[in-house]
Amino acid sequence: MSEFYDEFSNAITLRAHGNAGFQLTAFGEEVADRLEEAEVALDLTIIALQCTGRNRRKLRLLGYAEDPADSSLIVLCSAFYNQPGNTLTKTEAEAAFASARAFIEQSEDGYLIDALEISSAEAEHARYFQDLLSREHRNSLHRVERFKFILATDGVMSERLRSIPSDEVCGRPASYSIWDLRRFEDLSTSESGQDEFEVDLTKWLPDGLPCLVGSESDSRAKSYLAVLPGQLLADVYAEYGSQLLESNVRTFLSARGKVNRGIQGTLTHQPDMFLAYNNGLTTTATGVELIEGSGGTRIRSLHNWQIVNGGQTTASLAHFMRGAAGRKVDDVYVAMKLVTVEPETASEMVASISRFANSQNAVSEADLFSNSPFHIRLEQISRRVMAPAKEGHLYQTKWFYERARGQWENQRNAGTPAEVKRFELEYPKKQRLTKTDWAKFAFSWSQRPHEVSKGAQSNFMAYAKVASELWDKDPDQIGDAYFRIGVGKAIMFSDIREAVLESEWYETGYLANIVTYAMSRFAYELSIRFPDQKYDFESVWRRQGLSQVSRDALTEVAHRMQLVLTADDRPQANVTQWAKQQAAWDAAKRCRVELPASIAGDLLGVAEERSRLVDAKRERQIDSGLEALSRVIKVAPTTWEAVLTEGTRAGVLSPTDVALVQLAMKKAMPTDRQALRLARILERSTQEGIIPDNSY
Repeated sequence: MSEFYDEFSNAITLRAHGNAGFQLTAFGEEVADRLEEAEVALDLTIIALQCTGRNRRKLRLLGYAEDPADSSLIVLCSAFYNQPGNTLTKTEAEAAFASARAFIEQSEDGYLIDALEISSAEAEHARYFQDLLSREHRNSLHRVERFKFILATDGVMSERLRSIPSDEVCGRPASYSIWDLRRFEDLSTSESGQDEFEVDLTKWLPDGLPCLVGSESDSRAKSYLAVLPGQLLADVYAEYGSQLLESNVRTFLSARGKVNRGIQGTLTHQPDMFLAYNNGLTTTATGVELIEGSGGTRIRSLHNWQIVNGGQTTASLAHFMRGAAGRKVDDVYVAMKLVTVEPETASEMVASISRFANSQNAVSEADLFSNSPFHIRLEQISRRVMAPAKEGHLYQTKWFYERARGQWENQRNAGTPAEVKRFELEYPKKQRLTKTDWAKFAFSWSQRPHEVSKGAQSNFMAYAKVASELWDKDPDQIGDAYFRIGVGKAIMFSDIREAVLESEWYETGYLANIVTYAMSRFAYELSIRFPDQKYDFESVWRRQGLSQVSRDALTEVAHRMQLVLTADDRPQANVTQWAKQQAAWDAAKRCRVELPASIAGDLLGVAEERSRLVDAKRERQIDSGLEALSRVIKVAPTTWEAVLTEGTRAGVLSPTDVALVQLAMKKAMPTDRQALRLARILERSTQEGIIPDNSY
């Protein structure tokens, strides 16, 4: 525990960059990242709010997030000790929850709006919460129907503190959960990288859920078929909410809306036909407890139950039940396929099952998934390319691209203590790049700060389309140079953040918005002032940092962006919500920004950049040939024989293909060009079902 505390505390200190006044916010940011990785809370806005409420009561909260997938408002509160060895008592936990709850209640009833200084962040958020909670007849995507209060602490829960009972806040059901140091440590060592939970179906069905056992030929993925009573599904979703939804399904629902009118119509007018009309659910679990008896097999409980297809059905059913009084779903049933997956491979397996289950659905954007070729390519490059040693350092490091949740932690923890130390030296944690990080840095430079400000998941969904188009246009452009430039953008973002924290003009609040707007505004100004030149991110890569000229210029731009975002005449009171609007970016572009003439030293001509890109593409093509060669020479002759026999029978091989496969069967060494064609033959054979995808 003490070792984990040191790691946790160090991560917070690194975020704060020595700014003591920023420690609590840094703690909140670290918590938000970990909760997002665990899929507990997505896109948390971190802002430390503190004020005096009714009867001189101290009110505090640390962050919040709207979760449209289950119409909930997540409220983050804290017990931050900033020193080891503390125990969170029941009294402290109840006080922290009560303080945050009162902030929400006194926002809704208008007390804080009247009592606080109108320009304060607390008053701004009081107005935001009041508006949010009054949306009863507005777009259902933003209706708040429940609260989820989360208390995060760097202490350890008292043994007497088992749970905080649910209640109501502002006339809506509210649940309470605590994340202490022990729970964060358990999360970091979890094989699935998620918070573990159990759904006990006997709470609603005392005898369990009847099911049929499907194929058991592959022990890695046993399957079961069942018919769920609609009431059961609605009740389980009411209790667990979006925790039941696989991350990409959750992102899709949040972006596109959870309520399907067709489903609502069937529930209202033809509930007995719901089973016939609806496609049903595809779900996964890392464990299932069965009840065997004379009446057949029944499911008692499910471990880490995830809905990977059918999220809209589930949410629509729950929404229907929360509607007009007297609504019944006694005649509604939903077909369900359940697949059990091993905990250690759950992340990859669930993503694959979700991808195929949603193949006819808009959620199937290939780049939303960790096993898409775009993300695999970046991962491969990151494990190979060494970053130059920073000035004053004697060793080189690498930037770790994490295409699947928890990769860095899992690889770090897999070795001996000596191997762990070597891993941390080679891949420092501050050089870990998640998929959502990559999207944030890319869109910040692509002048889309309003998209970035919408949150990591929403921004990533928008970026996925760009990444997919980039890959489809020419995969060879995703090479070492592309990766180095991407890391250069990551360094720029990090350096802006650090510079803002060190600036006298910065107090607290809206740091993430200021940084992305500063980076976008800098890029925009360069495109206007120097249309024939591009920023030299390769030089940022070589020095692993910005030049002093760029750093100073960006710090000044960041100051201008703070003034734009917090201007008194902004049309939306809540700065965080204002930053998400195209209008905010338009206002930022109109703001006058000065850049020093010396910034030209950090630019390069378009012709030079084009030459670099041509060289990089040629380099990538060589790498592709070598990678293909490495793959095809490892393929067993029996696999090539199957490709030749079945591929010829199916008519998917040309005469040239046949000749190349026969060459490979003889273990002859192909040229790079031949290896690339053989690799494509293997991929085509997999798509045609001739060979399994794990055979090469």
